[in-house]
Amino acid sequence: MLFILKSDLLKVKRKWFWLLVFLGPFGVIALQMVNYGVRYDYLMKQQPDVWAGLLENINMFVAPALLLGMTILASQIAALEHQQSSWKQLLSLPVKRREVFTSKWIIVCMMIFISSTLLFLGTVLFGISLKFSVHDIPIFAVLKNSYYPFFAGIPVLCLQVWMSIVFSNQAFPLSVGIFGAVFSLAAYAAPDWVPWKWPLLIGAYDPLWYVIAGLITGSILFLAGMTDFVRREVLS
Repeated sequence: MLFILKSDLLKVKRKWFWLLVFLGPFGVIALQMVNYGVRYDYLMKQQPDVWAGLLENINMFVAPALLLGMTILASQIAALEHQQSSWKQLLSLPVKRREVFTSKWIIVCMMIFISSTLLFLGTVLFGISLKFSVHDIPIFAVLKNSYYPFFAGIPVLCLQVWMSIVFSNQAFPLSVGIFGAVFSLAAYAAPDWVPWKWPLLIGAYDPLWYVIAGLITGSILFLAGMTDFVRREVLS
């Protein structure tokens, strides 16, 4: 497993993947820079708790950015093998198929987790730059706003990795992922059982419910995808 992970990390080392990992959280924070730059006085009056107001504004863009990042990263990592027609060569090595699938999944998870960490740091630094009180930083709330969407979105990540590996033509998984990201912008009124709504952390339940639902559903989809990959003789 460690050998496969090292191999996959080497494949993405000189690619633009890491730029995308940075661009996601940077884009979310940059949008808020513009938002607060244009409407600072209005936003200060709207929410007495300035940190809570900042988190609400950031949360609006976290879900679509997260889902789009999962889609692109999963597609591009799988495309490395598809474009070079190296699946047969890779699977002919003395490695287990489930480890190959798991390695791709771990790489995408790791990158999204790093993006969530950058979002956490960016949120704190941006709040400080707006001269919000350092002593009043709601660390736990910022952590929830940065990491909860990631855990709640695990089912989408598993689905995108699965589809990206199975389909050599990335048009289908990319279309599904982009549609899901766009859908999340207007998913507030969607039923709570829709996974693309869960990263919003908004609905009839506590945000922790969506995290738990994401982890459980994600585990099921991960096992289903890995089982399907192990049983496939030729990737199409």
